[in-house]
Amino acid sequence: MIENILSRIGRGVVVADGAMGSLLFERGLESGACYDALNLMDPALISSIHLEYVQAGAELIETNTFGANRIKLARFELGGRVREINARGAELARKSAGADRWVAGAMGPLGRLAEDMSDPAELERIFAEQALALADGGVDVIMLETFASLSMLLVALRGVKSCVKVPVVAQMVFTQRGRTHSGRTAQECFDALILAGADMVGFNCGIGPKNALDVVRELTPLAVPFSVLPNAGFPEAQGDRLLYASSPEYFARQTAACVDQGASIVGGCCGTGPEHIAALVRVLGEGRGARLISVKPAEAQDAQPISAEPTPLARRLSEGRVVLVELDPPKHLDVGPVLAAAEALQAAGADGITIAENPLAVPRLSNIVLAGMVRQRTGAEVIVHLTGRDRNLVGMQSTIMGLAASGLYNVLAVTGDPPSAGSAERVTGVYDVRSLELMGLLAGFNQGRNHYGDPMRLPVNFCIGGAFNPNTRNMALQVGRMEKKIAAGAAYFLTQPVYSKTRVDEILSATSHIAAPIVLGVMPLASSRNAEFLHNEFPGIEIPLEARERMARAGDQGQQEGIEIAWELLEYAWPHFAGVYIIPPFNRHAMALELMHRLDR
Repeated sequence: MIENILSRIGRGVVVADGAMGSLLFERGLESGACYDALNLMDPALISSIHLEYVQAGAELIETNTFGANRIKLARFELGGRVREINARGAELARKSAGADRWVAGAMGPLGRLAEDMSDPAELERIFAEQALALADGGVDVIMLETFASLSMLLVALRGVKSCVKVPVVAQMVFTQRGRTHSGRTAQECFDALILAGADMVGFNCGIGPKNALDVVRELTPLAVPFSVLPNAGFPEAQGDRLLYASSPEYFARQTAACVDQGASIVGGCCGTGPEHIAALVRVLGEGRGARLISVKPAEAQDAQPISAEPTPLARRLSEGRVVLVELDPPKHLDVGPVLAAAEALQAAGADGITIAENPLAVPRLSNIVLAGMVRQRTGAEVIVHLTGRDRNLVGMQSTIMGLAASGLYNVLAVTGDPPSAGSAERVTGVYDVRSLELMGLLAGFNQGRNHYGDPMRLPVNFCIGGAFNPNTRNMALQVGRMEKKIAAGAAYFLTQPVYSKTRVDEILSATSHIAAPIVLGVMPLASSRNAEFLHNEFPGIEIPLEARERMARAGDQGQQEGIEIAWELLEYAWPHFAGVYIIPPFNRHAMALELMHRLDR
């Protein structure tokens, strides 16, 4: 029987294998296919890759089960075959590894769909289900890998440790600055994982061997062994392929140097193949590696929080009720009407003007440019809607820096409406960051650092808002997302438009424990046609039958009836919320002015 891997690590380094997915792609598999299902559909292909790594000298062979959890498999209608796919993956790896090598059960994160699951216990059960199948299939160790979120990795670790006895490796993804996307250092992550019971910690993917060595050099001694499985450098896109230029020899030298810094398991991730692992085995056997690495660079200074004054909006939210009014940027270049509307609203006493970003994914004038114009013209507090739909992570950080440099510190962080799925459209959403990640990114800037941990040098104090949709049958789910947003950095919430007193009562009951200010969304109806469109076609809005019937009876007086309906709701809810968020349809700011007048604003 093979020696326990923890005992073996005590006597020397263990070499793991390299990538599976990139090799499958190179061999003709489509990028969107379910690679885990190949354990059943093409086991010979999977076994052949395992054998190539064995022949290269790898001592730890990972199963082809990275995405074989219930959530990800469900996308391919395979959610009911978790046990079968994982057990078969373990069997194939074990047969290829033989009796003198170890098999690691590969488990990755659950994907975007898991973000909407507010029950940690259910998430733990999903991870436990996969781990149990792998353990029953005969793996020697579970390798949790490519986790960008420490909180999700801790959930996975709890789920796995609850059901299996084999050792568990918990691996994070770090940026080239050695931090997570939320700004945590490798040391912070490893300390938390060790405290939670990880038998080994480490990192994989995300960065190449040089950055991996930089991360390792910053670590203080750990209480458990650690692993390092970097990519083969940074990829270059050629068509629909990602090519890695790093030579096997360079990869091997840099990765081998991590052993001199204490790494107990070394191997490769994206872009690495059997030739990289063979080179790594050769370099380690020759006892070189560290001698060919440049001297340790000067230690970078960690970003330190820089104090900055809260925005006037933040102060008003903490002191009493606010009135916010939304204006949409025009679909053309004539900004005169919207600037005139902003002037009128500011003169009437609005505490802030919110400016949406391309609602319904329809192109409009830049809301950031318009926000600067509104503030310059009126002096009003402006809340900029910032979506994750239209920018990648690089562009988003540039935008955030631009907001800070312009003094536009009030930001409503939202995911953004998806682009049209019509066949004539050639628009895709980016969604590198969604609302939760965007809030974490903004909160990181408030701490004086960007996504990569680089210091910002000047003070930033974003007042971060979040959206709350109460027009749902699962209020508890939305409240759970609200709690996650608070943890990510949200300081207040704007609700989707509400149209019934019953829904107001439901919001108050469901959020009674929420300390963050909640500003109630009110959108006056302009006509019966407007009411029917919003109810039937606009996401996140539900208008009661009674209100729609009132609008139908109003006929040509529909706009005034819409104001009356909105006022009845506003008068009822005003004492119980942190304020009101008025969304006048079609930028008809006169409707907002009428409601403000009735509030004596």
